[in-house]
Amino acid sequence: MIKTLRSSSLIFGQIPRARIAWRTVAVCLASAASMTLAGCSTLSTAGPMTASINREATDEAPPFLLIPVNRVVLAELSNITPESFRPLAVAQPAPDSVIRVGDMISVTLWEYGSGLLGPIPGSSLSSPELVGAQSATVPNQTVDQSGTIMVPFAGEIRAAGQSTRQVQKAIIAALRGNANQTQALVQIVQTNENAVTVTGDVNRPGRFPLASSGTRLLDAISTAGGGSGKARDMLVQLGRAGIVRSARLAAVQTDPAQNIYLNAGDVITLDHEPQSVVVLGATNKNDLVPFGRTSLSLAETLGQSGGLDDRLANPYGVYVLRYEDSAVAPKLQTGPLPDYLVTGKTFPVVYQFNLKNADGLLLSQSFMMRDHDLVYVSDSPSVQILKLTGLFNSFASIFKNNNFNAFNNNFRDQ
Repeated sequence: MIKTLRSSSLIFGQIPRARIAWRTVAVCLASAASMTLAGCSTLSTAGPMTASINREATDEAPPFLLIPVNRVVLAELSNITPESFRPLAVAQPAPDSVIRVGDMISVTLWEYGSGLLGPIPGSSLSSPELVGAQSATVPNQTVDQSGTIMVPFAGEIRAAGQSTRQVQKAIIAALRGNANQTQALVQIVQTNENAVTVTGDVNRPGRFPLASSGTRLLDAISTAGGGSGKARDMLVQLGRAGIVRSARLAAVQTDPAQNIYLNAGDVITLDHEPQSVVVLGATNKNDLVPFGRTSLSLAETLGQSGGLDDRLANPYGVYVLRYEDSAVAPKLQTGPLPDYLVTGKTFPVVYQFNLKNADGLLLSQSFMMRDHDLVYVSDSPSVQILKLTGLFNSFASIFKNNNFNAFNNNFRDQ
């Protein structure tokens, strides 16, 4: 009996220590709760909370322009046309057979009867139309820097700046008296100045002459063997007189206004640059989402990233971050855009969506993504409460385990 009482007093003698431990845990939990309720700044998140983003947007000097998306904003954005080749469009050129310095020329001569030219090889009297006709072809030659070509028995003939017909007449005039009823045919075999360069990710890069009736952009790309990838993944750059513009090959193919006529000296570059957007935050999969086709909506982007995480996501806090052209700013807000926000020709803008209602979901279907957009889904405020609850449970679990072990150890000692 005495031994039992002694054991009981030893066991219950741990109670004051337990109370001390509970008091310590309570202080820790109270501290954690106060820090969390003060702003949850001590608990980790995948990114800024909705309240934090909204607070930044209303600062005296906001670092970006926050635009809640509605149908008015969506209508303004739909009126924004991406960069295209339309400003470089020119009228269809008149047929051009003007010879330039560096062009390679072919000259063929005919005369009637015997004279300067020998008989046609293989000709026979069985071909009445060739009876008495003689011909010769002058080896191909390049128009030199002086702008002339050499024709036997005619001497130097001015070619640069002349049409092929004008050069033919000049040759006939120079041979008059030396040949009988001379005829001449002048052709441009290869041209350098009246040509364009197609380079980059094409199957046959090179320099190609322009057709006398004009060459369109897609014609030049086709002559170079086409792009090495799918049209939606190919970016076309056109350089002309120091101006460079870009457009997607798929857009050129579907928009006849962008299939413009080319000028001599144009440089066309095709680059294999697939479009993609980055998805971060409270989604089921943070990932780089590629454009599966020519266009991609916000709804499709979220779908490819697994959708919003039901446990974490705040449907009021779905954002698209991008840099817009400064000319777009007046369409998105009434006040002037602060100068410090404009970097070059662009400014940072954050579009906010509310996916808690059906209208927000419909807007996300019509909001089209652009290459290098960033989609971010913020955590729900309730997530911080769950994290705080988890913190409480952790403390309580540690305390319970420690005291249970202490109880067992004291019991074994007795």
